[in-house]
Amino acid sequence: MPTKKTKSYNFPDPIANDALIGHAAAAKSFIDAFGKRDEYPVHPVWILSGTRGIGKSTLAYHIARYVFKESLELRVESLDLFGDTGQNSQPSTLSSQLSFPVPADDPVFQKMLSGGYGDLFIIDIPRNIDERGNPKPDAKAISVHTVRAMIEKMHMTSMEGAWRVIIIDSIDELSKSAANAMLKLLEEPPAQTLFLLVSHSLANALPTIRSRARIEKLQPLSNSDLRELFYKFLPDEEITPALIKLASGSFGRIADLKKNGGDELYADLLAVCDPSAPGGAAEVMEVAVKIAKEPTLHGLVLDAAAHFGLSDLYSEVTREIANITGLYLEAEIAIFNLIIKIKSRR
Repeated sequence: MPTKKTKSYNFPDPIANDALIGHAAAAKSFIDAFGKRDEYPVHPVWILSGTRGIGKSTLAYHIARYVFKESLELRVESLDLFGDTGQNSQPSTLSSQLSFPVPADDPVFQKMLSGGYGDLFIIDIPRNIDERGNPKPDAKAISVHTVRAMIEKMHMTSMEGAWRVIIIDSIDELSKSAANAMLKLLEEPPAQTLFLLVSHSLANALPTIRSRARIEKLQPLSNSDLRELFYKFLPDEEITPALIKLASGSFGRIADLKKNGGDELYADLLAVCDPSAPGGAAEVMEVAVKIAKEPTLHGLVLDAAAHFGLSDLYSEVTREIANITGLYLEAEIAIFNLIIKIKSRR
């Protein structure tokens, strides 16, 4: 049963995403804390924690833009006040007037997007480097060399003369040595420096890093949030109840499913799990091979077990999917066996 040809989709990277849907409470917590920093020093380390694909990285970049925008506006206002004739010497209320999120056509947004903001430091897999400083974006973990390079830059004077922001996406992906190097920096964070640490699972973060951070636990997106994002980025497509259910509160998962044809493949998977469906092992293997090609789609098998109410299979399916990567099992065979097991239990 061939699936339709996968369409081409263009979902923005978090740094380029001008939409912030959900997480209003976490955003407000930061804005309130940052706005009162003259009375109470803002915590320098924030962990944005939650499941993958719910917008943690997007929120981090929105916060960074807000910090840079306010710093810029306050410096401009300060210059205006020094040049004032005395008629407009009222206290500043800029922090309450700045928009959040900062709009995409704002110069601060565009400067960050172009890589021209010298006080923004980003540590992630795509920007990973090896011991020689060469790009290493195919690594499984963020290297200590990437962290050390950032620390060296931190010793330089602020490029913009105000706050510096370090975004680590994610701390789950830091190698052990990289995490330890980062910990030393967090023990005595530089002045006017904000660390925004993205975490997909707090259990994977060093307890010593967690203990030094203010933790914001972000919840999965609501169905209405998912629909709002869907209509923004997929205006010409239909959002079905099945796709909403598959998303489990993660628009990132919808994006992955759409880019890889996962939503259509899921329909094929449910069809071959029907014991009364025509065909046999060959059709099951055809679906298994398609799922196996893309690791982000392996979870569809667990979704199928949930769809049919086979809760007693959850732990086994979860374990076998994890073993595909951890034990280097043949993905096609492992997924084929799981589909057959689901089919036999119908």
